[in-house]
Amino acid sequence: MYDLKQIERLYRYSYLSFIATFFGALLVFWFFQPIAEPIILKSWFATFLILTLARIIVTWRFYNNEHSDTEPWFMTFVILSTTSGILWGLTGFILIPQDTLTLFESVLYHGMLLLFIAALISGSLITYSASKMVYLSFSVPAMVPQCLMLISKGDQYHSFLGGFVLAYTCVMFVISIYIHRIFTDNGKIEARNELLELALKNNGIKLN
Repeated sequence: MYDLKQIERLYRYSYLSFIATFFGALLVFWFFQPIAEPIILKSWFATFLILTLARIIVTWRFYNNEHSDTEPWFMTFVILSTTSGILWGLTGFILIPQDTLTLFESVLYHGMLLLFIAALISGSLITYSASKMVYLSFSVPAMVPQCLMLISKGDQYHSFLGGFVLAYTCVMFVISIYIHRIFTDNGKIEARNELLELALKNNGIKLN
């Protein structure tokens, strides 16, 4: 059984997160048209659109159903966030040609792509840090494979870009742990306040 308050925090600001990630996907669709294979780019964007609609529907159902069993809602959120992370993680592999770009163009496009994803990871801190599993389920597949791929290219420019963004991802994870602790402590305080309010109510004392 998962903590209901934790899951409510995940879903509470999820609409804003979905809009932000979809806007990022829209920017990627526009920015990579000159170099990406049209069928691949359109398929990626269509898949992302379907995923966004699915996440909106799940969130709507969460707020319109009782939550006697919280595990399905949590696991659904994890699966959908992981899928989103995988879709972002594929971009550097499927949207950017490996052999037709100059070194400058390759570094530029990879850098812009990682900038988009880094912004999304930063924006997801407040929503996804309610659960370390959820945060990792999005950030790791979205960023780590691309960074390792750039490092493996061997030249100093790709390697520096991949290493720098990978370090940034690790820093964001550390920050997410601190935010998670704040959420956890806040949840304990709320639970104690509810118990105190109940005890006062049972003794005929009402709080204004």
